[in-house]
Amino acid sequence: MKIILLKAVERIGKPYDIVTVKNGYARNFLFPRKLAMPASKANLLGLEKNKKRFSKTIERQKKVSTGFAERIDSTTIKTTIKTGIDGKSFGSITSQNMVELLGAEGIEISKKNIVLEESIKQPGVYDIKVHLGESIDAVFKLVVLEEGA
Repeated sequence: MKIILLKAVERIGKPYDIVTVKNGYARNFLFPRKLAMPASKANLLGLEKNKKRFSKTIERQKKVSTGFAERIDSTTIKTTIKTGIDGKSFGSITSQNMVELLGAEGIEISKKNIVLEESIKQPGVYDIKVHLGESIDAVFKLVVLEEGA
C-alpha cells in the first residue's frame, strides 16, 4: 500500500515521503497514530500544497538547529567517575547523565538525541555525537576524570 508519511517513522522515512508498506502495518499502526495517510490523488494534491506552505517553517527550524549545533560543538564538559585500585570503575556514565551535565551548561536536549554506542566506564576524553535533526549532528567533548585525582 502506498502511503504519505505525516511524521518521521524510524526505518520508514521522514515527513511527506511517499513510501510503500504492508497493508496491515498501515491500517493497524500508522493510520490510527496519525503517522501516515493513504496516497490517494486528493491527498497527493494536498501534499504538494502543504510542502510549499511548510517549507519556510522547515528552513527556519533548520537554521535554529544549526545554531544549536554550533553551540554544542564548542562545549567541553568535565565529570568524574569512581574507580578502584586496579582501575575498574564503580558505575558508568550513560546518556541520561550526559543530558544532566549538558543541562547544567544551559543546553537542553533529550537523551534520545545522544548517540552513544555503550556507556562510558573508563576515564579519558570522549567525543560524544548528538543528533539534532535530519542531517544535523553536533559533537561535544566529554572529559572523564578519576574521582579524587
